[in-house]
Amino acid sequence: MSAPERRTDVFDGVLIPPASTSTAACGYKYYQDRNRKWPFHTNAQGAALLGQLFDDARRVIAALDAAIATLAPDDAAREAIVRSGVDIYAKKPSIRERDVTWSQTEYAHLGLQREYCRFKSVQRFTETWACLERARARGVFEDVGKGGDGETRRVASLGGGPGFELVAVREFFKAHFPSVTLDLVSLDLEESWRASAEALGLRFFQWDMRSGKVAETCGGAVDFALASYVYKMYMCEDDVADWFADELKDMHAAFIISRDQSLKTALMEKRGVDVRKLMALQTQRGDDRQLVFSRDRVFETWSTSTKSAHAPESSMTFPNVPYEEHKTGGGDQHRDRDRQRGFRGGWDRRDQAYVASRDADRVGKSRDSRRW
Repeated sequence: MSAPERRTDVFDGVLIPPASTSTAACGYKYYQDRNRKWPFHTNAQGAALLGQLFDDARRVIAALDAAIATLAPDDAAREAIVRSGVDIYAKKPSIRERDVTWSQTEYAHLGLQREYCRFKSVQRFTETWACLERARARGVFEDVGKGGDGETRRVASLGGGPGFELVAVREFFKAHFPSVTLDLVSLDLEESWRASAEALGLRFFQWDMRSGKVAETCGGAVDFALASYVYKMYMCEDDVADWFADELKDMHAAFIISRDQSLKTALMEKRGVDVRKLMALQTQRGDDRQLVFSRDRVFETWSTSTKSAHAPESSMTFPNVPYEEHKTGGGDQHRDRDRQRGFRGGWDRRDQAYVASRDADRVGKSRDSRRW
């Protein structure tokens, strides 16, 4: 019997340091995509954050490996589960049949969860950090950190799975609001994510998106909510919009993170929700990939600022996240320059398909509009 395949570190090659100390500020290169084709860039602070994220994710993957080992009698069986998860992650068999990235059964597959944590950890962390950075620049956190050492804030991730978005929240608050104590809660229908969330130091509750009752499930008032990649597929329904708008009355704000540039925000606006865009307005249509939802909240910096008050890309820890196809006034020439610089981000065939379908006025059928 041959020896089992020796696995390399799951994050080998994801973060690459600059070639020399004289390199520009964002001299570190990192990848979000599975094939490591499209690099993003970050500075030393971002590199340190990613290093900590890798350590956190390794703990989760180690816990998943232990769970796989309890199911499989030998090395070959364990490798088969891992390989099956890789296959499910890459091929997404449920997209065409059920219009979802993965079925509930596939989400429960430990091999799929392992692969998900390998690659989505980086994407979810960096996109959430960028969202929070933009929100802070626009005054969303003006009242945070003013309650002294006893201040506690509860943050819930809706459909949060393992909770890497909440890891970004934790590190962001450590950096900017160190006196605030956080209660971080991941809510998800898939119960088997519990072990991963708890390995990250989060609380977890099994929760159905259609049921609402976010504060009740979390055990008290929620200050901030995150809906990362679930809004388009699971929240654009009247019954969900009803409870979400109602819960926002007692929340400070909710952050919506999506890959789709055009979301059904009118569904919330007609229920009295204020919808604010965090991404720069590159086109007349705007960009809905990072939004803030709130009810009757005044963010002074936002109210008195102009477009220039957006956090400039040059000052962001993870610039160009999510990848911006269009830059104001840049046109094709600017896009070409970005590609030469390597700022093509996590785009792959799915993203190219998204652009093609959008340009044909079929955004709603784009594969990239789905959670993946």
